Amino acid sequence: MKNSFRALSIKSKIFITFASVYIIVITVIGTLIYFMNINQMKDNAQEMSIVLSAQMTQTIDLYFRDIERMAISIFTDTDVQEALVNYKNSTQVASDVVIRNQLYGNIFNQSYPREDVEGVTLYTPAGVNFSYYKSDGTRIGYEPAEEIWMKEIGESNDFLLLPTHREIMPNGNEKLVISFIRNIYEIPVRDRIGTLKIDINVDVFKELLEIENVDVLEEHLRVLILTDEGHVVYDDKQALTGEKLRQLPMTADKSGTLEWEETAYLFADDQSEFTGWHALTLINNDFVVHERNQVILFIGISGAAAILIIAGISYLLSHNITKPFVNMMRNMKRVEQGDLAERMELSSNEEVNVSIRVYNSMLDSIHKLITEVYESSITEKNAKISALQSQINPHFLYNTLNIMKSISRVKGVEEVAEISESLADLFKYTMRGLGQHVYLEEEMVHIHNYIRIQQYRFRDRFIVSEYITDEVKKVFIPKLLLQPIIENAVNHGLGGKKREGIIEIYAYKEGDYLFVRIADNGQGMSEMKLEQLQQQLKKNIVEAEGGVGLHNIAQRLRLVYGHRANLSIYSEEGVGTTVEMYLPLEKKKGEGE
Repeated sequence: MKNSFRALSIKSKIFITFASVYIIVITVIGTLIYFMNINQMKDNAQEMSIVLSAQMTQTIDLYFRDIERMAISIFTDTDVQEALVNYKNSTQVASDVVIRNQLYGNIFNQSYPREDVEGVTLYTPAGVNFSYYKSDGTRIGYEPAEEIWMKEIGESNDFLLLPTHREIMPNGNEKLVISFIRNIYEIPVRDRIGTLKIDINVDVFKELLEIENVDVLEEHLRVLILTDEGHVVYDDKQALTGEKLRQLPMTADKSGTLEWEETAYLFADDQSEFTGWHALTLINNDFVVHERNQVILFIGISGAAAILIIAGISYLLSHNITKPFVNMMRNMKRVEQGDLAERMELSSNEEVNVSIRVYNSMLDSIHKLITEVYESSITEKNAKISALQSQINPHFLYNTLNIMKSISRVKGVEEVAEISESLADLFKYTMRGLGQHVYLEEEMVHIHNYIRIQQYRFRDRFIVSEYITDEVKKVFIPKLLLQPIIENAVNHGLGGKKREGIIEIYAYKEGDYLFVRIADNGQGMSEMKLEQLQQQLKKNIVEAEGGVGLHNIAQRLRLVYGHRANLSIYSEEGVGTTVEMYLPLEKKKGEGE
């Protein structure tokens, strides 16, 4: 095999070497990308399930705390207290119907506005109960309630939650409800005088636990709210709501992997200290398999395309590299017998030896041409190449940013895609030429791209408010006139501000002028520093921090408008900085500066 490779031509050797090295590199990189993406994907999915479980627990706790406040509002009402005390002391002085009418207003006002509350029932010590259900209005019951939950709650001062169960409504229909039960105590002696039960429609969990921005996970994600005994309070797939599980899909760990109903899951379990319920999120292993297949498909297609491209490039390289030697060998054999002053040492390759012999034969005769013609030609070509490169590099960077945007959108990394798109638009805007004039709304689009990038950097540290009238959006201004001021406000004005930063942009017509004001609530400048900056702008001296951009703007305004334009700066230390400009209204686009 070794001797066979040596016997190959230079062209074949170069092609095989280049192609083999690149294929090995691509294979190694593809393998690393695969394992890194798979591990990161699992970690992200597990972390997401943990966050979702914690959020669900918090949401449910907040909801039932609100129900508890509703219960307290009901039984602390004076009418409710008076009616229940009468039943407790057997000193009832009014009929049950009268008492029902007294209680109706309070119960109705508390429950009717809430779509999630199906009904409210008050149980008295005498066995009479008053209920209000949206499906049947108010009722009086005289059959003593012997519910199991009554023994469970006993004389407890705490509330009791009955997990999802079927409750027969007064109209005969069955509904799945969750019951919030609490003993009622006489105020202020704290004797138990009755029991309050609030029936909540289980459909409320659809709104409480609605998950946003997880479209990729939606078909693989399952959410269960469980009790310690295995009662399913809520199942987002509606298959197990109200049932009791024989096998609990939980382990002693709070997160990890498990197998339930012959299916493997990534899971996270968060138990509420308030309700005692478990918020369980299950991510089907099919999601991992699906994402793995997507990664394999992407790597496979990308790798195959890269290998084909590299194979073609390797062939062209080998062909182009060896072609000159072949031509030299054919042409230089004619002068092989020449008298040479200097000779190159022969190598072990016959093709190269022929080129060396011909080169040695022609060395003296072409030395002068090399010095006078070849070197000057190389210098000229290098100058042309440098000029071309100075034009190509911005376009190459712009195209590269667009490729990054496309790949980020395919991979679902939306933030990187938006940053790449904004940065590409910035380059595209600036490459058109600084000398031209643009519409004010075009300059604002450029500012929006800059702000979008900065807000990804600073997150919620500042906001930008715009107050621009429609009549000035089509006014022409020098290109890149406003963006440096915004940049100064972000980097210098709001640089040390951690939150609640504000940049305000005003633009409107004032007589025959366009008035522009850009203000921030940043650190501002002292009076001395402001006066120093204003003097430097008048004298065209650039020394102060943030003065370079303002100096350039002042210079451009002088060149374009002369004395017709005005630039003013106001600043107060600890309050902020304001830059104001008056520009003559241009009805035709400027030709250049």
